[in-house]
Amino acid sequence: MVKVAFFKEELEIPEGVTVTLDGNHHITVSGPNGKITKNFSHIRGIKVIIEGNLMTFTTNFPKSGTLALVKTIINLIKNLINGVQVNYKYICKVCYSHFPCTVEVIPDKMEIHVVNFLGERAPRVTKYLKNVDVKIDGEDVILTGPDKETLGQTAANIKKACRIRKKDPRVFQDGVYLYKIQSGDEVTWEIK
Repeated sequence: MVKVAFFKEELEIPEGVTVTLDGNHHITVSGPNGKITKNFSHIRGIKVIIEGNLMTFTTNFPKSGTLALVKTIINLIKNLINGVQVNYKYICKVCYSHFPCTVEVIPDKMEIHVVNFLGERAPRVTKYLKNVDVKIDGEDVILTGPDKETLGQTAANIKKACRIRKKDPRVFQDGVYLYKIQSGDEVTWEIK
């Protein structure tokens, strides 16, 4: 691989979105759909500069891991910019074959309850993260918000709460599963 003495990458910030940088690589992205702050303090050796509507990432004598890290940070910030412009939507399906289960949202405690899962008397409980709006539409659980990471983690928390132990997983496939991801109205991923 050819060694590079200096690496520079630029990211353009669209109109209506403001990106601010705090001293220790805390990046805040705010737009019409909300405000998200991320901690990028692990990017040592990479300088981030914001001038006008341009973010510049620079580093001297980068190794391949540093170059990969710069590209990852740029993609994460692009996702944040897209999220504050147009909300992401994660849609999960409640699946059951043995006992009809339902999902309830308790907004006071920021909890999601899966009731009557496999006929259990006590509901399975999990928490959802802030900046996530949870709605129940029939057998669909719709998670909406500007941050892809928190939506994905909330969907994973719901799936993990419905984990089945000591039974054959080929027979007992009940649970709440993610099947569609949308960016605004555009479907970016779907199980058909």
